[in-house]
Amino acid sequence: MRKTSIKLLLAYLAGDVAVLAVSLMQGGNWLLNTQAAFACSLLITFASFYSYHRMVQSRLATGAIPPDKFEHYYEDDDEESEKENEDATTQDHPLESEKKPPKIGFKESFQNLSLSYKSAFSVYRIATYGILFLTLSVLVHKSRFDAVAFLIGLSVIPLSGLFGAVFLKKDFYGTYES
Repeated sequence: MRKTSIKLLLAYLAGDVAVLAVSLMQGGNWLLNTQAAFACSLLITFASFYSYHRMVQSRLATGAIPPDKFEHYYEDDDEESEKENEDATTQDHPLESEKKPPKIGFKESFQNLSLSYKSAFSVYRIATYGILFLTLSVLVHKSRFDAVAFLIGLSVIPLSGLFGAVFLKKDFYGTYES
């Protein structure tokens, strides 16, 4: 989780640098609103990651999730390339030997939702949304609120995640396409 968090933080900070440059040209209110919104959005994101991480760890500890259920998502690239080389030399059709991740249907998705409600309504997430509300309230009360700048600051996290995935050509399961 630490490596993923650091990589995401770097991507988010790169997006914030771009917004910071625009904010400096727009003035003090823009800078204040974008950075306050970015900080709140970053807190919410990491609170969400932490609460889901704790949920998965507790479910692994109790045996609700078998430890090998997600192993195929985290195999080393070296092991995968060795398997591909072996498959290519032993079979005429290497694409047939590739394992596809199992499809999740509506029933499984609903079961996952019902099992993860505790992390969705965790104290960490609720507290960070409270911080967002207080930040917004203070900006409005002090007549420093700029809606466009605030929304741009909130959008840095999702947009930098999207652009990071697109520019790195990274697929859903965390492996790089060739």
